[in-house]
Amino acid sequence: MSRREAGASAVLALLLAAPACRPGGDAAPGGPAVLRMLVPANERPFWLPLAESFAKARPGVRLELEEGPVPTDLRESLTTSALLSRDGTWDLVYLDVTWTSKLAAAGWLLPLDDAFGEAERAAFLPQALAAGVFRGRLYRVPFRTDVGLLYYRADLLAAAGIAPPRTFAELETAARRLQSPPERWGFLWQGAQYEGLVCFFLEVLHGHGGSWIDPETLEVGLDRPEAEAALALLVRARGAGGVSPPGVTAYREEETRHLFQSGRAVFLRSWPYVFRLAQREGSAVAGKIGVLPVPTLSGAPGSGTLGGWGLAVARASRQPEKAIAFVRHATTLESQRLFCAPTGFAPARRDGYADPELLAANPFLAELGKIHASATARPVVARYAQASDVLQRHLTGALAGLSTPREALAAAARETRALLGEAP
Repeated sequence: MSRREAGASAVLALLLAAPACRPGGDAAPGGPAVLRMLVPANERPFWLPLAESFAKARPGVRLELEEGPVPTDLRESLTTSALLSRDGTWDLVYLDVTWTSKLAAAGWLLPLDDAFGEAERAAFLPQALAAGVFRGRLYRVPFRTDVGLLYYRADLLAAAGIAPPRTFAELETAARRLQSPPERWGFLWQGAQYEGLVCFFLEVLHGHGGSWIDPETLEVGLDRPEAEAALALLVRARGAGGVSPPGVTAYREEETRHLFQSGRAVFLRSWPYVFRLAQREGSAVAGKIGVLPVPTLSGAPGSGTLGGWGLAVARASRQPEKAIAFVRHATTLESQRLFCAPTGFAPARRDGYADPELLAANPFLAELGKIHASATARPVVARYAQASDVLQRHLTGALAGLSTPREALAAAARETRALLGEAP
């Protein structure tokens, strides 16, 4: 058993041992029916108003929110362990955009096609909704969305007379000119060996005209010149005389955000949540930042990686109708306001991007809606997690100088083809 699996199993054991936990069942006789769902501990306070509003709208039904680990990989292992048991531990599944294919292929999720008709589906951002479809069936309804973005110090660029970069070459040139390491670096990104590295690499890969896995044909494009050029850019950025700190290979979202927000970087690749935090009182960059789509080789608008979280119903739930009712409740515009206004997360509904209340809380949504239109989803394949692990490992090897970009991607392509069942 891996350390990640062992950690998840320990957390699951603690959750199931808690006296209040009654997997898959109702409360005491005469009490309300209880639905259970695992959420990250740092989001639970923002879920509570939704649980309360649902209880008011559906008397006799209560949502119990279990606190889970914040790291996505630990929560994925924990969710997988619980669903594998098929004992109804959780009725609802709060799942990342990349989990759908894995959980649906295993038969652990209830298809929601009949529960959500065309009119209801049309209310969501198309890319976010499509990420919940596996083999033609809807399993996940989007709740909140993400897309990769490029943040920049508008004040520094303006003072130097530099236009916001649209190409990778312009980004590198501006970052090198405006940096003064180690006090201020040119460009921060998520370079640790985890899913965030895959998200950023895919943006650079798409910006070079390349591709990773075609979900329809399972064709792998990692051993092509476009992919080599994309990885070479990351290696060059992190190398001697580059525009990114050597330690970028240990950075995840929060490490990069804190550095950028403290004024120690010119450019940052990250997610929409950063904008609200960077504009808070006390931030060193408040009122000084701008946002762009990720650059490309040609200068055409880039395609940020689609992220986000959605809701699904566990097939083992003994109360599927009530669970579906909560999914419907949580994805109304009113519920999106309750959750997204205080957090700065981007809503999954189209109307959220023109809603006065949400725009007042987060004016950036007006621009974000346009950027979402070109977002690119990661490949919807049943063995996505394993394919991502392969890519992460070889990207990390190249960034550490253990292999050249060509060697790393050739090996990643071979392993990915073998994983997906293609001929070598």
